[in-house]
Amino acid sequence: MESKAGLGRKKQTAAQADLFFSIHALVAEKGGSGALAHAQSAVLSRGPEDPPSLLDALAGRTGRRVVDAASSAMTREVEGGAEVGYSYSAWCLAGLPHRDRPAGEDWLIKTDYAQLLVRPGARIRDDDAREQLAVPSGTLARLLLIDWQSEAYEKGGREIVLGKNPNALLSRLGMSRGGPVARKLAEQLERLATCTIDFRFGTDRAAVVVNERLVEAFAYTGGEDPRTKRHARWIERVVLSEAFYHELRRHPVLVDRAALRDIQTSPRAIDTYLWLAFRLHALEDEVLVPWPALWRQFGREFKSLKSFKGEFPEPLALALAAYRAARVTVTDRGLLLAPSPLPIES
Repeated sequence: MESKAGLGRKKQTAAQADLFFSIHALVAEKGGSGALAHAQSAVLSRGPEDPPSLLDALAGRTGRRVVDAASSAMTREVEGGAEVGYSYSAWCLAGLPHRDRPAGEDWLIKTDYAQLLVRPGARIRDDDAREQLAVPSGTLARLLLIDWQSEAYEKGGREIVLGKNPNALLSRLGMSRGGPVARKLAEQLERLATCTIDFRFGTDRAAVVVNERLVEAFAYTGGEDPRTKRHARWIERVVLSEAFYHELRRHPVLVDRAALRDIQTSPRAIDTYLWLAFRLHALEDEVLVPWPALWRQFGREFKSLKSFKGEFPEPLALALAAYRAARVTVTDRGLLLAPSPLPIES
């Protein structure tokens, strides 16, 4: 017969799961500070054998951001403000690196469903010098990709106008203006415009490979910065490759661009949101995604499964706070996904 302590821990675990499953209701009932205090109390009283919980994220350093994202999602639902966006489905299965990589180094990620290889491009200067670039990475690259894909899908054309300077584009992306951010934006633009990607769907024995450049042509202005002596370019216009545009039209995934701006502090949260937007609405029944599979998809930069499991609740919490309709439960074996509505209506 199971001990009272064991039964108590099981009840507590169930209560924690139910609590986070209704985090938006929790925030509505107790307010932001009250929700954080409630989570902190629950985590302190949790048993050592209890499975990982998203309450850890709510009670930790990202708790305020999770609460703010949840509050923003509820506000959009009542007052409007959701913004339809699109992503090519393959980006929901394998993503770009979360941090900068060395210039000239490829990026390879292999998940249970897809493999992504990104080869960086190069800049050819007027003196014929060849400067190797790095692969696109981080939040800016992801927001730029969503912007390009949304603009192309909605307007039915491959040409994307980015403007004469970074400020207008930063506002469109929901990013704060400033010199450092503008420089990073220009860098990520050029990386995206010059890289080549290979998506593979299948196995070594039988697979389909989509081998393409993201951008067919681009127009830029720029030169050497007299202060830093660095060469910089501002890309004003891009024309997406026909292959990439064709794949986007065939396999679009609906996303809420306003929700993505709420979680822009975490590229891993953006990847998680895209993955959930792709998977949840297509489910017919509950499915368990084990921790090792999650590690392969979202934890490429973590050396061990243990370290990944300790970090992943934070970006997952942010993604779920932004995607209110998502039905996801954290268990000791992995994530239990349940059929859910799309994150936004078209």
